[in-house]
Amino acid sequence: MRRPYISFKAFYLIWAQLMQWDVPKFHLTICDWLEDFWNGKLGLSRTGVLKVFRGGAKSTILAVFQAWVLRRNPEFRFLDRSADDSTACKLSADTQNVLRLHPLCRGLLKKKGRIGVERFHVIGAKDKRNASVTAHGILSNVTSSRADAILNDDPEVPKNIVTTETRQNLRNRLADETHIIVPGGKILYTGTDHTHNSVYDEKIKDGYVHLIIPLFEHCKIFESDGVNATFKFDFAVEDKKDFYVMTGIGRHSRVFEPREYEMTLHRGSKGGEVRLHKPLPEGTRLDVATGNPWPNYFTPAEIKWRREQCKTFNAWDSQYMLKAKPIHEIRLDPERLLVYSEEPEIRFANGQISMMLDKSIQFTGVRACWDCSLGKPDSDDSAFAAMFQDTRGHLYWQILDVMEGEVYDQAKIIVKRVIEYQIPGIIIKTQGVGGFLPAIMKKAFKEAGVHCAVIEKSESRNKNTRILEAYESPLSGQFLHVHRSVYESGLAEQMRDWVPEKSRQPDDLLDAGEGCISSLPVKIGQVVKAPQTSAAAPRHEWRQHSGTYEVRVEA
Repeated sequence: MRRPYISFKAFYLIWAQLMQWDVPKFHLTICDWLEDFWNGKLGLSRTGVLKVFRGGAKSTILAVFQAWVLRRNPEFRFLDRSADDSTACKLSADTQNVLRLHPLCRGLLKKKGRIGVERFHVIGAKDKRNASVTAHGILSNVTSSRADAILNDDPEVPKNIVTTETRQNLRNRLADETHIIVPGGKILYTGTDHTHNSVYDEKIKDGYVHLIIPLFEHCKIFESDGVNATFKFDFAVEDKKDFYVMTGIGRHSRVFEPREYEMTLHRGSKGGEVRLHKPLPEGTRLDVATGNPWPNYFTPAEIKWRREQCKTFNAWDSQYMLKAKPIHEIRLDPERLLVYSEEPEIRFANGQISMMLDKSIQFTGVRACWDCSLGKPDSDDSAFAAMFQDTRGHLYWQILDVMEGEVYDQAKIIVKRVIEYQIPGIIIKTQGVGGFLPAIMKKAFKEAGVHCAVIEKSESRNKNTRILEAYESPLSGQFLHVHRSVYESGLAEQMRDWVPEKSRQPDDLLDAGEGCISSLPVKIGQVVKAPQTSAAAPRHEWRQHSGTYEVRVEA
């Protein structure tokens, strides 16, 4: 027999009063959203996403919500999932506690005997095979389960989003839920972002209903130029006590006292400006924010302490501002790459040959590198990269081929690239299986009639050090251009995930590019393959060089 309906907000407030909680307004916003999602008032979407800043008590609310549903319908079946079994069981145990103590849930749990937290039935449940609440970690086998609702509470954590492979494994596990949920059932994702392509934002982009509550409703980030001490913001501030000026992260974090700045609000429009008493050092990040949803709990002192515990700005932005970023510091930021889509072309004019990009950029040098592996599914990536250099010294990463198959088949792919772009020499990294490559590559060139130098390069320095030194200057100086095909080949993903302190991580694409950047330009002055029509065809030399020229012009 079903009990009289009561709104989830009222149900939660009764529990909060029993627990003697001080309930902030945003908790009631979450209550209303969960009830509307459950009752189908947010549309036909059966999948929802709830993102709340760390420490916002979302899991606590979720446990009360689960008890509210079971009170109304004890035949309902929940599957609680989290990053691991123990975390999933926390939600189950908390729900059980609400069912046992909430005054409106009396009679839902048996009074005698042990009740497990991994799975338990409420009184009135009819499915003996699938419990009222079952708790499992994401990696646990739930193939045979059936559920009316699946609650994914913090399924994404640092340990399962370290690499592209672990993120894909997480998605594969979550995809199984499609086959577990019964027709008409609902799936809810709750948590905070831990990486740039978080599962939560992925679901939101797919059009699923969502509610996002960051620690600050409005926040504007500035970078100091070392001179100006005034910063303008474009949002309304309803209460000057709810205004925060923050800088630094980790042990350098600081939350300014009101006496350390002057804040002026613009009349008749949103926004205003903050003037510090003295300029910040150049490059310093300054956060100006308002709209703290829980000021009694997240006081300025608490905010300062939490920023001190974050090692990077990314960690703060992802966990508290709910911006999808890796929680580690991105040393090789792909946002600094200059992406282009045009293709270079070789031109003949006045008896000379040149390679041009978009009619105005002339290439004068090229670097190419093959960092080989066996090309098997479980091995490292085998990558061939080629970069061109223009008259200004800017680098253009035109080719990044990730190859599979036998080594000789990979060599034949490189032959085609060498002919296509008239590359006169390539670098081959000879560590590991690379020791056999020079002979294989020379044979492939000889069979194709291609004149291309093979330069052997043995690496003895630490790989991470080499990669960091090669990329940091071009990225910081913003003179590393990449073709769109290179950017989308997996390079951007590898750059975001790369951590200098880690010894084992996907870095083969970066390593191939490092071979190009850190090597001297290959001098170009010969034809890599003569046209078939004439064995004595002129050399195709497209780089600029000194000499005497005869220029023909039309009158």
